Amino acid sequence: MGKLFLSVLNMSITASYVILIVVLIRLMLKRAPKIISYALWSVVAFRLLVPFSFKSIYSLLPRKTSTVPIPNGITYQQSPQISSGIRVLDAVTSEPLLTPTTGASVSPLQIFIETGAYIWILGIIALLIYSFVSILILKRQLKTAQLVEKNIFEARNLKTPFVLGLIRPKIYLPVGLNVDERDYILLHEQTHINRKDHIVKMLAFLVSCIHWFNPLVWIAHIVMSIDMELSCDERVLKEMDEEVKKP
Repeated sequence: MGKLFLSVLNMSITASYVILIVVLIRLMLKRAPKIISYALWSVVAFRLLVPFSFKSIYSLLPRKTSTVPIPNGITYQQSPQISSGIRVLDAVTSEPLLTPTTGASVSPLQIFIETGAYIWILGIIALLIYSFVSILILKRQLKTAQLVEKNIFEARNLKTPFVLGLIRPKIYLPVGLNVDERDYILLHEQTHINRKDHIVKMLAFLVSCIHWFNPLVWIAHIVMSIDMELSCDERVLKEMDEEVKKP
């Protein structure tokens, strides 16, 4: 359990650099097509899921940054150190690890890692249970939804439209939309389904659950969701006539 937790910590630390760089690039590409900003988050996902990296001059990871800031055998080192690539941070985190503990049969660092691993697992379980319960509550609220056509439903207790489901995704719309607004929204939600964004959202949430202890991952999750919506709007506008783009 401890080794798995250390691997996740290492991936989370190195991915933090990539998140900051992607956010910076995103700010520089304000006028570029939003699909580019959306696609950049796939690099972050790779860093959060894959424990190794490929050496390339185009890598978003700084060259001096170690891909394994926390060695897997750190508990067995005489002088345990963390090498994240930031000197000040390394000094602050490594100094307590060098403090000797007399008369202790188990390393304090080993206790910390094992305790952290159990807290990490409990956090993942809590988030998954919360998500599962939220979906059950939502499905209960949608019991009164009326089928309009194919995979399109209307419900009176909805404020915003959304897509629900993985294999056979359904579009849920609030009742009372005017004809033009309804057409725009349907095209928007159908575009999400065609691009498999509903699956991307689920995978992004699962990745965020794995790295729940890293606030930068949640920031990345939120900004990625914004880029997803903006790129979808951009795609919809390209398919519309010039006369309806403004409204």
